[in-house]
Amino acid sequence: MSNFLGWEKVAKIIKDTLAFNERLNSTQKESVNAILNRIANTGVIIADEVGMGKTRIAVELIHAVKQAGGRTAIIVPTTLGFQWQKELNDREADLAPQHTVNSLWRFMSAWADGDKQEHWDKQSVILLSQNFANWRIGGNSHSSRWALLPEVYAQWRKAKNNRLPNGYNSHEDLKYMDAEYCARRIVEQTYYLSNSDPRKKILYCIIENFEWGVNSFGGDNFSAGSEYRNLLEKTVGLGLGSFDLVVIDEAHKSRGESSSLSRILNEIIIQNDNGRRLAMTATPVELNVEQWQQMLNRIELSESDQQPILKSVDNYAKAVAKLKLYWKVDEQSRLSFQRAARAFENSLKPYLLRRDKRQDPTIQQFHSVSNLPINAYRKHTQVEIKVEELSEQWKQIVCSVEGLSAASIMQDATSKRARLTLANGHGIAAIIDNSAYSSHEDDDDELENDLNNDDSKKLQRAHWWKKQITEVYASGDESLYQHPALLKVISEIENNLMLGQKALVFGKLTKPMRILVNLLNAREMLRRLDKKEFWPQTKVHISDKENDDSEVHAAKFASKQLGLNWSIDEINDRLKRQYEKHANQVDQTKQHLIENIEHSISLLDTRCEQLFKAFKKSVEQACSEEHAVLTFMTRAIYELSDSSDFNLTSEEVAQGFIDLMGAVTAENEGDADGDGQLDEKEASKLWPCIEARVKEEYEHVRGGMARLMYGNTSAASRRMLQLGFNRKNSFPYVLVAQSVVGREGLNLHQACRFVYLLHPEWNPGVVEQQIGRVDRLGSRWEKEFYEQQDQGGELPFIEIKQVIFKGTYDEYNWQVLHARWDQLRSQLHGVVIPISERDDAFSHYYDELCSAAPDFTP
Repeated sequence: MSNFLGWEKVAKIIKDTLAFNERLNSTQKESVNAILNRIANTGVIIADEVGMGKTRIAVELIHAVKQAGGRTAIIVPTTLGFQWQKELNDREADLAPQHTVNSLWRFMSAWADGDKQEHWDKQSVILLSQNFANWRIGGNSHSSRWALLPEVYAQWRKAKNNRLPNGYNSHEDLKYMDAEYCARRIVEQTYYLSNSDPRKKILYCIIENFEWGVNSFGGDNFSAGSEYRNLLEKTVGLGLGSFDLVVIDEAHKSRGESSSLSRILNEIIIQNDNGRRLAMTATPVELNVEQWQQMLNRIELSESDQQPILKSVDNYAKAVAKLKLYWKVDEQSRLSFQRAARAFENSLKPYLLRRDKRQDPTIQQFHSVSNLPINAYRKHTQVEIKVEELSEQWKQIVCSVEGLSAASIMQDATSKRARLTLANGHGIAAIIDNSAYSSHEDDDDELENDLNNDDSKKLQRAHWWKKQITEVYASGDESLYQHPALLKVISEIENNLMLGQKALVFGKLTKPMRILVNLLNAREMLRRLDKKEFWPQTKVHISDKENDDSEVHAAKFASKQLGLNWSIDEINDRLKRQYEKHANQVDQTKQHLIENIEHSISLLDTRCEQLFKAFKKSVEQACSEEHAVLTFMTRAIYELSDSSDFNLTSEEVAQGFIDLMGAVTAENEGDADGDGQLDEKEASKLWPCIEARVKEEYEHVRGGMARLMYGNTSAASRRMLQLGFNRKNSFPYVLVAQSVVGREGLNLHQACRFVYLLHPEWNPGVVEQQIGRVDRLGSRWEKEFYEQQDQGGELPFIEIKQVIFKGTYDEYNWQVLHARWDQLRSQLHGVVIPISERDDAFSHYYDELCSAAPDFTP
């Protein structure tokens, strides 16, 4: 039986302290109250715009549920576990769990010591990765990955009949103690529950459908989609226990029924009878209005309750489509829209809360002083690459790609890729890399023999156009180093840097992104060398892998582009001379690093103090007098500081150590006994991991003015990049992020207000998430706006720069995106008609329609 005292108790706990809660602003408090008015009866969707503080609202509810004796499961994207732990711990010291359950191994590890540690079902708050249910189980999988299901059946038989099933002791597969301990725990906790308890019902389902026998064992019985896989998921759910609140972060993700997130919600998570779901997403709909149904399913709204909502959604979408065509001339379309908007709002409002930037006091003030529309604090501009402005070489390439497309009728992947990715060069590079035309020389006899073969003629024409492309450049990488889109973006970014503005760049294809990073760094390196300024690098590096990871190409092309024409040897000589001076400074500074931290040790909390002691001990015990880790730590602390030299106070050095520890370790990491503290023994055990992470980040001496964040970037490195990027004078100044990695969860707003969209997306929800990395509470834009109000000058904007290669498929892609973006804004942002269509003659209609747009403010 659940110990949960109910939602009335939760409401009382929150309302007794809400007025004095300094963690929440006024609109967040309104959202909390609105949730309390709804959640006793239904699940709730928090659809606040990106950067408005959804997590803090959810944490307040989670905290109250715990105080009321309830349990919460928080299902998060894998990369966001660290940030959830931080938010939970900031609310209450022991509110956050020690680990995110991201695998079967992590789940089973709770029983590694039998009953000596707190099991999942006894923890008030559990963090689950959205990828948790992506179990790869096959015929060769070790029994540890599936033994829990037969073990639960066996332990139930023992509890019921006082004996294990026949042949239990002869099954080698079942001699896995973690599974046995877990199964015992599940049966002990479930066996004597009332038959109405959801856990008892699931246990009976498992027992009735699992058949003990020869064919019931082996990983091949537990593959995705199998009956036993489904039973195993339910068994794991019993191991986690039942929940009173289920929070789904980024609830728009993985909408398919077979996705890991859907299986977690539908098969693994067990809710108590009065359990509720809280779905969090800035983009409940992204591509089409039908996605409302998927979102309502996430909060378990019944089909009968959904029907009138979905009807109003459909009517509203049709009214908006008609309105966009006739809003200036047809009064009936305006009236129909207003009726549909009211119905849409009224049907969804019992389940949906949304605060958007229109409620933000800073944006309201910007709107007031600028006389611009409420959303105009964001400025969208195009970085255009026009064919007529290209070099003769690139005009030839564009022509050749179009010719290739026509010749092949897009029937082969290479030709299609070349046309679809002309704007970033990905397909062109692949053609050049993969072609070996010397072995495909066409002679007259061969052409004559194939005159009547249409397919052969198409193939020959395609080969000819490909040959024209390869003749322009010798290698794929070199073609990218001179790609006009990349060079245009570099020029724009360097203009930002000259004005002291950092830049966040989003892209999809890793190769062009690497080239962009390498060129930005090479150009900045050469400029600084030319001015005899310091650059943190000893030589131009040559990769052991692909050429696109080599700095040699970048240095050569950068030298030509800047008119320096230095050889690699000359560059290396200059780098070596200037770095030796810097190394001497590091050597002198590191001798006093520990001493400086000790002088201000009072700034360190208990956790950081224990880590500092472990650091000091490792230095004292080092056999080498060089103390390599001391060098890395010195470089890390000083490079992450906002100082451009080595003149830091002891307080600044100590704060640098605190920040570094926060970046390279996860919240509660190393706390083996789960007491919320890090003792001397735990810190000593954790320190080698910290050393390895700092070493990985700082061992390779190379300039990091621009950095790439992609799928293979470790979690620790991502936190280090985030820390540096959020400081105005620290590297990196340019962060190039792969969209799937950087678009959610990362706070990159404290020192940046420029976003470059290098590669177009199809999904406007993705772009909203990308822009949301810098459009957040406490952003640099916000600070600059208030500075402008005090000191005068030009109004600042959050600037979104879309890179568009005119006249290519890339331009069409952007047009589709903007059409979908308009639909998204009409659903959620109150922007029914694009601001570009507002003019003096019809401004009263425009403003009237905007005021009639659906509003889901609490």
